[in-house]
Amino acid sequence: MPTPRRRSAAPGPALGLWALHDLHLRHYLDYAELLLPPADAPLAVRAAFEELGGHWLDALSTASPAACAWQAVRRRVCTLAGPRPLGPVAHLTAAQQDVLLLHLVLDLSAAEIAALTGTEPAAVHVQLRSLAAAARR
Repeated sequence: MPTPRRRSAAPGPALGLWALHDLHLRHYLDYAELLLPPADAPLAVRAAFEELGGHWLDALSTASPAACAWQAVRRRVCTLAGPRPLGPVAHLTAAQQDVLLLHLVLDLSAAEIAALTGTEPAAVHVQLRSLAAAARR
C-alpha cells in the first residue's frame, strides 16, 4: 500500500505531526479500510493529516496530540463513508464504537488502542468492560 505523500519534514513542530502519522499509519489505514473502499483509505488518512497540519500547533498545546490526530482521521473517514457509516453500532458512543472496531475487529490491545486514540489505558478498559456487560444483557 502506498504511503501518503507528505510535505517535507523540516525540523520543527511539523516533524512531530509526521512522526505520529508514521507511528500509527498501519492502524489508521486498517480503520479506514473497515469503512471505506480500500483505495480511498490512504486518501482519507492523508487528507486528515493535511487538515491537522493546519492546526498542529493547537494540537500540540492539548493534553494529547494523538487524540487530535485520531479524531481528525475518524472524522474524515466517517464523512467520506457517508450517512450512518457505523449503522449497526450507531447506538454506541463514539468511544465505544472505536474500541469495538479497534479491539474486536482489528484485534488491537487496550494499550495499542490507548496510544492510537490518545486516551488513557484505563479509559479503554472501561469501554471494553461496558461493551462486555452490554453484550451479556
